[in-house]
Amino acid sequence: MPVSLGAGGCGFVHDPATAASPEHPIWAAEVAPTVVMIDPAPSGFDITISVDPSVGTRLQSAHGSNTVFSLTDGSGAMQVELRDGPAARRPAILLPLDMMFELRLDVAMRFVRRLRGKSCRLLPTSLRLTSFQRGRLIQLLHAFDIHDAGGGPRDVAQEVLASDQARLPSVEWKDSHTRRKANRLIHDSIALVERGYLKLLRGG
Repeated sequence: MPVSLGAGGCGFVHDPATAASPEHPIWAAEVAPTVVMIDPAPSGFDITISVDPSVGTRLQSAHGSNTVFSLTDGSGAMQVELRDGPAARRPAILLPLDMMFELRLDVAMRFVRRLRGKSCRLLPTSLRLTSFQRGRLIQLLHAFDIHDAGGGPRDVAQEVLASDQARLPSVEWKDSHTRRKANRLIHDSIALVERGYLKLLRGG
């Protein structure tokens, strides 16, 4: 059944009596090029720079005792994973030669610029969400919550699209543009939740 936005005007279906989880997400470098992996540099290299985790927000690590922290600016957030104790003092960036190598390299270069005190946006353009993308994602998540709660296309049309066509008689509703749009939102929202979100992490 539909869930009204109510007096608070919240864009998501959420029980206000339920506390939001205080836990930070666990970022996996295997699927997110925004994670900068740092190993200790081999001996013999004259390393003149170090990494200070206290400049960011500490995150939970997906790999045991590794130290993970997040840096944010207007372009978004990158995560830094120190994969060994000495890595903070003698950093060497690990760049796997996978399908996201170019993105990883771009993010790593931006991180190094920040370490050297230079100004630049943390994330490349392909990893930043536009205003249109943010609005679309809000719609999709809202549509998925309604669908997951047992709602149908009419409920999505009313709550997400705010369309008067949600009140059309069955015959007219069946052939309406809004019904087709609501069905697309439901279809796309399910795909997003079922691992489709990984494309966002990869700039897709």
